[in-house]
Amino acid sequence: MPKQNKIIVCICSDDQERRRMIQRMAVKLRLAMTPSEANKHIRSTPAYHDLNELYFVLIDTINLGAYPAITQQLYRMAIQGIAVVVGTKNLKPQFEFMCEIYNEGDI
Repeated sequence: MPKQNKIIVCICSDDQERRRMIQRMAVKLRLAMTPSEANKHIRSTPAYHDLNELYFVLIDTINLGAYPAITQQLYRMAIQGIAVVVGTKNLKPQFEFMCEIYNEGDI
């Protein structure tokens, strides 16, 4: 699966399904061998990360508008080729240019 150097966003209103989407995406990107292994690397919020020291980012739920500094850092990481996969309930149009969007059923 070729990476487009954008933030990969999994959009789903159901928390459990969104987490499963992130797990499947991590397996597709070869960040983990199985969904259960990927589950170990998924964090609930970006506050638990020291973003400068990560090789890839998997975040369960984020509101990109609520964390402008973190959103900018995640986009910078994605541009550099680091895999950034986040989940959200919805995505505002202003963030679509920096995101590769997957809805429920796409993965």
